[in-house]
Amino acid sequence: MDVSAWSTQQLAEFVAVVSTARSEIAAARVAVERTAEALDADVAAIVCGGELIAAVGFPEGATPVAELESARPGVASSQELVVPGVGRCVAASAPLEHPPGATLVVARLDELTAEETGLMRGMARVAAITMRMLSVLDDERAAREEIERLAREQAALRRVATLVATGAPPKEVFATVAAEVGQLLGADFTELTHFLPNQAATVVAAWSATGELVPMFDPVALGAWKLTTLIHETHRPERMEYGEDNSPLVTSAPPVRIRSSVGVPIVVAGHLWGVIAVGWAGDKPPPPDTESRLADFTELVATAIANAGAQTELKASRSRIVASADETRRRIERDLHDGAQQRLVSVALQLKAAQATVPTEHTELAAMLDTVSGELTSALDELREMARGIHPTILAEGGLAPALKALARRSAVPVELRVGMSGRLPERVEVTAYYVLSEALTNAAKHSDASVVHVQVDTVDGVMWLSVRDDGTGGANPARGSGLVGLRDRVEAAGGVITVQSPPGHGTRLEIRLPLEHEPPDGF
Repeated sequence: MDVSAWSTQQLAEFVAVVSTARSEIAAARVAVERTAEALDADVAAIVCGGELIAAVGFPEGATPVAELESARPGVASSQELVVPGVGRCVAASAPLEHPPGATLVVARLDELTAEETGLMRGMARVAAITMRMLSVLDDERAAREEIERLAREQAALRRVATLVATGAPPKEVFATVAAEVGQLLGADFTELTHFLPNQAATVVAAWSATGELVPMFDPVALGAWKLTTLIHETHRPERMEYGEDNSPLVTSAPPVRIRSSVGVPIVVAGHLWGVIAVGWAGDKPPPPDTESRLADFTELVATAIANAGAQTELKASRSRIVASADETRRRIERDLHDGAQQRLVSVALQLKAAQATVPTEHTELAAMLDTVSGELTSALDELREMARGIHPTILAEGGLAPALKALARRSAVPVELRVGMSGRLPERVEVTAYYVLSEALTNAAKHSDASVVHVQVDTVDGVMWLSVRDDGTGGANPARGSGLVGLRDRVEAAGGVITVQSPPGHGTRLEIRLPLEHEPPDGF
């Protein structure tokens, strides 16, 4: 084979091999290997700006970058290079257009021929073009990955923001944030910690990459958690690296030892509330932008906590208003019972005594007194009914079951009542259930044209359920303003939930859920 054909074949093989590289650095490695092979060189390297890009033939860590860069392009018999294990060799080099300022250098015992020098320059051009193309592709790939990362991050933030905007309980927000952050950052463990008084803290949510449930911890002293304690002291984001002997052990299944972690404070209304911390089990350090990425989630967590606090204050305020109104009702009922009712009873007895003393011949006077006695009895009955409506004595004395039976007996619409509970319930629950049923029966009589109302009361798992269903015309809509609005306010003030179903022509159904015990504010 003549020299020209050989050179063409070598360059074609070089192009074929270098073009299979997947990255710029891979192309550089393939280029120096194929160049050394084609030119029978002892060593080959690409250097740029005092740094080694790729080399072959040198012992690891012993590539003389400065000497390689001093080789001038072309055949240079006067340029010598000492190659470990080979001795003094003749160096030759060719410039690369990419990276800017880069040089391809080879060295062997004898000089390159003119044909070999031309081949080397051709290989340098091919290598530069391939490396530039792969650099552009790498940039595009990196940009695409960054866009995808941002899209995943924005999607995660949207999911959390939706929970916050819809008023989801803080516990649900905490758990979602822990999972979203852990998956987004490729972490092995995530936890949200809430600072407590007296230098203590408690985990309110946690997530592990194993997918197994991570148990919540009881409050512990701050010193037990190094990262959390440090953030409690500094009030700023912190990082920690751990050795084999002091790495935290995550109690997941299977257990995981954390080698590095990043934590960011959660600040609510200017006060340090807690920390969101992310941990990795591998030796690779956390991404450099972890703190800024976590900050977006801490802001949402802080908003959820602040919203929950406002909701808690609102519920407490409404409960106080309802309790005050109920107490006022009781006081008025007692005043009516002990005052006006007793006086009317006394007057009625005196009137009966006076009637007994009227001579039989005074028939006109006796008739007048009979009329007055009847009016007095009617007034007393009306006053008793009024007092019962303000606050029923039977509810305070007998409890919810007999009070509901009394309501059913007095209802203008027939009532089928089933009470699946016994004994007394908390006063808050009994009073709320009584007035809900009272208002529901009044609405049924006034607006529904119902022939019957079905009422069922049960207590299940610490919750009282009250169901009121009629067969009337339906069409009740709380949004239009009705007694249902007042019912909703009263039920929610007692910590309960009310649902209304009233399709036109198919009656109205109320479902009321009242917890027997006051539920603590969620997430605090």
